[in-house]
Amino acid sequence: MKKRLLMLFLGMATLVGQALAQEITVAGKVTAVEDGLGLPGVSVKVKGSPTVTQTNAAGQYTIKVNPGAVLVFSFIGFLPQEKAVGTATTLNVALRTDAKGLDEVVVTAFNIAQDRKAINYAFQNVKSKDIEESRQQNIVNALQGKVAGAVITSSGGGPGEGAAIILRGGTSLDGDNQPLFVVDGVALDNSSFMESLAPGAGSAFNGITGRSVGTANRASDINPEDIESVTVLKGPAAAALYGVKAGNGAIIITTKKGKAGATSVVYNNLFSWDNVMRLPETQSMYKQGTNGVFAATSRDSYGSLFQPGEPIYDNLGTFFRTGRSQTHNLSVSGGSDKYTFRLSASHSDQNGVVPKTEYGKTSVRLAGSAVASEKFTITGSANYMRTTGRRPLQGPGLYSGSGGFLVSIFNWPKNDNMSDYLSPDGTRRRLIASATADIDNPYFTIDRNPQTDSNDRFIGNAGAEYKPLKWLKVNYTVGTDFYTERNQSVRAVGTSLPNNLNGGIGQTVNSFQNLTSNLLITADQTFGDFSTSLVLGNAVDQVKFSTIDVLGLIFQNPDFISINNTVNRSMVQRNSTKRIVGVFGSFNADWKKTLFLNITGRNDWSSTLPVKNQSFFYPSVSLGYEFTKSLNMENLPWLSYGKLRVSYADVGKDTAPYRIFSPLQSNTFIGGGFRYGFFGNNPNLKPESRTSYEIGLDVQFLKNRLRLDATVYRDRTVDQIIAPRISQATGYILQYINGGSVENKGIELMLSGTPIQKKDFSWDVNFNFASNKNKVLALPYPLTIIRNSDAAIINVAEGASYPGRSLTSISATDYIRDEQGRIVIDANGYPTFNSLFSYAGDRAPKFTLGLNNSFRYKNAELSFLIDIRKGGDVINGNEWELVKSGLSKQTEERGKLVVFDGVVKNADGTYSQNTKQVELTQGYYENNLALVGTPFIEDGSWIRLRTVTLNYTLSKKYTPKVFSNLNLFVTGRNLVLLTNYSGIDPEVGVAGAGVRGGGSAGLDYGGVPSRRGFDLGLKVGF
Repeated sequence: MKKRLLMLFLGMATLVGQALAQEITVAGKVTAVEDGLGLPGVSVKVKGSPTVTQTNAAGQYTIKVNPGAVLVFSFIGFLPQEKAVGTATTLNVALRTDAKGLDEVVVTAFNIAQDRKAINYAFQNVKSKDIEESRQQNIVNALQGKVAGAVITSSGGGPGEGAAIILRGGTSLDGDNQPLFVVDGVALDNSSFMESLAPGAGSAFNGITGRSVGTANRASDINPEDIESVTVLKGPAAAALYGVKAGNGAIIITTKKGKAGATSVVYNNLFSWDNVMRLPETQSMYKQGTNGVFAATSRDSYGSLFQPGEPIYDNLGTFFRTGRSQTHNLSVSGGSDKYTFRLSASHSDQNGVVPKTEYGKTSVRLAGSAVASEKFTITGSANYMRTTGRRPLQGPGLYSGSGGFLVSIFNWPKNDNMSDYLSPDGTRRRLIASATADIDNPYFTIDRNPQTDSNDRFIGNAGAEYKPLKWLKVNYTVGTDFYTERNQSVRAVGTSLPNNLNGGIGQTVNSFQNLTSNLLITADQTFGDFSTSLVLGNAVDQVKFSTIDVLGLIFQNPDFISINNTVNRSMVQRNSTKRIVGVFGSFNADWKKTLFLNITGRNDWSSTLPVKNQSFFYPSVSLGYEFTKSLNMENLPWLSYGKLRVSYADVGKDTAPYRIFSPLQSNTFIGGGFRYGFFGNNPNLKPESRTSYEIGLDVQFLKNRLRLDATVYRDRTVDQIIAPRISQATGYILQYINGGSVENKGIELMLSGTPIQKKDFSWDVNFNFASNKNKVLALPYPLTIIRNSDAAIINVAEGASYPGRSLTSISATDYIRDEQGRIVIDANGYPTFNSLFSYAGDRAPKFTLGLNNSFRYKNAELSFLIDIRKGGDVINGNEWELVKSGLSKQTEERGKLVVFDGVVKNADGTYSQNTKQVELTQGYYENNLALVGTPFIEDGSWIRLRTVTLNYTLSKKYTPKVFSNLNLFVTGRNLVLLTNYSGIDPEVGVAGAGVRGGGSAGLDYGGVPSRRGFDLGLKVGF
């Protein structure tokens, strides 16, 4: 027996040895047919075997195989190819571009991947390369100029500042108008901290009636280096499956995953330098004082002339510094045909252009997948993020106004050195003696009144896919988005803020948790010339939100900043839970890849609406017709593909918690106990409803090198949820009701492709154009205006909505005019004005245009993005403040005799041309010009060179063998801005990223100026 076993073992060993002896090493290079360049990352797999490898940066590979084996070469965007191995040890392969490759597969709602040609609604893809080259840490800012129909407004140039995005115009008069964000199937919260909305914060410090601290929108927590692509679903038809959550469209973020093949290690860094892009021009002729006389008791600059030799301090220009930042990213990825993984880590530090401001962001993410069997696959990811910030006090809250920290500089006379802000005893040096009329020195504000915040966030998901049959699959995903946000606002002892001379501190802790559960059942079947797909699903979203707001006033020890060091303390806590349960279905069918039909329906149940109105159904239907096949146009030399599409959709929006019943609030006044809030209950509230119609044309030219997408749309949103004033006899001040309607109609054009592609040279272009017309069709009777915006200069100009006008209108005081629009001049020769507000402009642009070009020559690539906006009025609050303080350039004409252009009303009621000569006095500037809003409303059109990037990839022969690739780049941001706007930047909205109703765009008032900067960096693969 032992002898037989020994013979068997020797025989097996001989066979194994022979097999090993036959194994050979095959090497070669994989290139692209079109240009002959090597393709990195191509999967080279032995067919029927787990053996697999990947090509390096030059497209080269080596693999051990047996003679006669078959190698499968595959790469996203290219047609796969199989090659049999003979006796030769060299095997080179050229892959051909797949017409239905990467650019033809689109990730839509619920991570459903669809053929681009089967989609019958407008959408837009933004690739990771375009996001990376923007050099923006905020994903919203990274989309600027790249998405047709998207209006993006930054809240300033401070570190980690937020940004808001609106697709196809605002639809809600008073609700949130930003789209839904989704990351790998999990809904992502994109809110922004609003200090005034924290319980009790409105009375925390006199003057805080809106935003006082610029904070990030929470989508900025995502690391841009982890993003593979972004799909923007613009209209209701595109986002219908998401129901009420996507009433404003949806932004679908797909993150990077590991790929089968050798383990890949990638490191990149980014070093940035920033300076203020523009500052308003100010006068340097007159000193502190009033009516032409120097006065140390006044902070106005209407005093006497500077004399030769007297120092003139450029307080505005010397306040800002060069901002610096650095970002480091490291990722490790790999896998096999059984599993994949990707681990990434990122850290960035940013020091702002305002001294002592900073922002930090750290992200660690792990994603993986495993194939348990041919029928069962599991996926998952976990992402921890932490952000910290120290920001300048801006917006309201500086000193009983609604402007930002810059407002103090606009009030600081040039005969005083603003940087000398401390007295010998270490207290704040006063500009003027009066405690109530004085203002805080900006250096004191950034030093002693810090505004700090931190956020710890976790986003995770786990999914499974089961395929019991070839035509049937079941997907389930569960995910969570959880974060705790901490904000602290300090007013030091000695601040000039009224009623807070002894200091105070406010702390807010927000806890947010969103739990998402999605179940999808998909069936695909082909019946002759018909291909069909049916998706049935269930979605549950639950959001829990908790806020604890603590306020302490009067520091006992002025040098110890702590809530425990205050005399008077109060605390408010609130909790809310919201749940949406939805069931939905989607049916897709096509006939001979020529006619495409899509029908969807979703029914939602929302916990924030009355029981009788909790359930609501939203349908959509779309039809597409590819005419190139049926009309025999495929062989035309100029046309490669053409498709007409139409769609209809109905979707809506619910409301926030506690709007159908009036919650009790703690009574902090005499007597204590509880009381009802300002808002009355409405048990009949129902969701807003948005109906949309869309027609589009998709064509491709020059053998699919160029693609043109054109879309015309029209939608109407009715049953608006707003809160007008009601009779106080009810016991309330405001009440949420349904009423009013808003219409949006417009056109979008997108042109993209590669007009030229040679071995050593290629040209890629992306062009987008959009024009949207927004109109408020009706308001509930008897309302004639809704003040629904965070954009305002108190008693002068504000954002509002009028029937027949845009949702983003401007309401302002104006001159009194005759029937011909001429200004009426009073008997003293000065213009007359009306202190009542009236329509004064529209903050929405007439059209936007983006042009992104990329030119490659051998290993070098140059790309640039031009961003154009036509129209869109801006309230120049900075100029208004400068006029009031006497630092405006136009106040240099004080003392000049002028005749105002206008008419004088005669006794018989007729008008005659004004001829009276008057003097431009301080009284005119402060009590006439500064009380009229319309002179400070300007056209916000611009042309800007948003980014220019030069990339260079070093040749393999010049890099160490340990590197698979080495790329160097330099980027310039905001290098050119062409605009007639006289302010800092017409793109900035100082009220912040929190958008409700008309939003904050179009108010340029005391925010951190936008920046111009340069980036240097490298990307290394190992």
